[in-house]
Amino acid sequence: MRKAFRIVGTVLSIGAITLLLDAIVTATLLPGVINTDRDAAEAGNLRAYIHADHHHDIFPGHDMTRVWGRIIYPWKSDKHGFRTGTCGPGEAEKAWPAIFVIGDSFVEAIGSSYEQSFVGLMACDAARQNKAVWNLGVSSYSPIIYWRKVEAAADKIGRKPSEIYVFLDLSDIEDEANIYREGPDGKVLFKSKPEPSRENWDRDPKQWLVRHFTTARLLYDTYISASFTWDRSLGHDRGRWPFDQKLLESWGWRGLELAGANLDKLVGLCREWECRVTLVVYPWPDNVVAKDRDSLQVRHWRDWSAARGVRFVDAFAPFFKEPADATMRRYYIKGDVHFTPAGNRLIYETVRQAVDGKW
Repeated sequence: MRKAFRIVGTVLSIGAITLLLDAIVTATLLPGVINTDRDAAEAGNLRAYIHADHHHDIFPGHDMTRVWGRIIYPWKSDKHGFRTGTCGPGEAEKAWPAIFVIGDSFVEAIGSSYEQSFVGLMACDAARQNKAVWNLGVSSYSPIIYWRKVEAAADKIGRKPSEIYVFLDLSDIEDEANIYREGPDGKVLFKSKPEPSRENWDRDPKQWLVRHFTTARLLYDTYISASFTWDRSLGHDRGRWPFDQKLLESWGWRGLELAGANLDKLVGLCREWECRVTLVVYPWPDNVVAKDRDSLQVRHWRDWSAARGVRFVDAFAPFFKEPADATMRRYYIKGDVHFTPAGNRLIYETVRQAVDGKW
C-alpha cells in the first residue's frame, strides 16, 4: 500500500512540476514567439454578447476581432448593439427609410467581415439609394426572438422600418421546437439550459488553460486544425430535418408550427407599421449533398408567405447549379455550415435579383 502511495505521490509531483515549468515558460519565454492574434480573437468571442429582455443581444460599441474555427475576422458593433461596418448606418442615416434585416448567425455573419457579408453588401447597395440597412441578426436567434428584436430595434433607433427582411435559417425550426420557450412574464427563456449572463460569457476555463499553458495551447491548436474538415460540414440534424422523416416527426412539424406563429406576430407588427416583409430561405451543405432542391423548407414557407402577402425569396435554387462537391467548396466554410465570401455574395445577388435591385 505504501509503495502505491509513493508511486501516486511521485506521479503527482512530476505532474505539478511539469505544469509549473510549463506556466513559467509560457509567461516568460514564449510571449514574443506565440502569435497572440487568436488569443485576442477568442477574447473577442467572450465579449460579443449580453443578456437582453428578448433573451440575448450584441454588446454595443465594440471594435475587435473574433474567431470562428480557423478564421479570424474583424467584428464591430454600433452604439445600439447592431453589427456594423462600411455602409452601416449611423446617426445621419436615421433620416433615411429604414430596412431591418433579422436572422441568426448567418445574418450576423459569423466567420465573415461585415463588408463581405450579404447584409453588408445589401447595406452598401441600399445606401446608394439613400436607404439604411440595419443588421439585427444575432447568433442563435429564431422567430420567437425575431419579432421581439424588431420591436426593440425600432424603439432604439426611433424609427419604424419600411421593410423587414427575414432570413429564416433551417436551425430555427429546432430552436423553436426544442431550445426556446416563452416564460410567464413573456420573456424568452431556454427550455433546459441556464440563462445567458455576463458571467456565462466571461468564464471559459478552456481559454484560461490555453493562455497559461503551452501544452494546452498545442493540444487546442491541434484540435482546431484537425476538426475543420469537409465531413464536419455534414450530418447536422438541424439541417437534415426537411428530408429526414424521423426528425420531421420528432420535432420538425412542431417547430414549423411554432415558427409560423411567431412570424405571424412579426407580420402583424409590419402591418401595423405599414411596412413590407420579405422572407428568404437558403440551404445548408446537408441539403445540397442530399439534392434537397425542392425542400420542405422552400415549399412550406412559400405557401405560408403567399397566404399572408409576404414576398418570398427561394435562395435554395442557386446552390444547385453546380455539382454538390463544387458547391460546398466554393460557398461554405470548410468544416462548417456558414458561408464563405462567395456564398455571402451569392445570397446577396439572389435577393437583389428577386427585388429588382430596389431595396
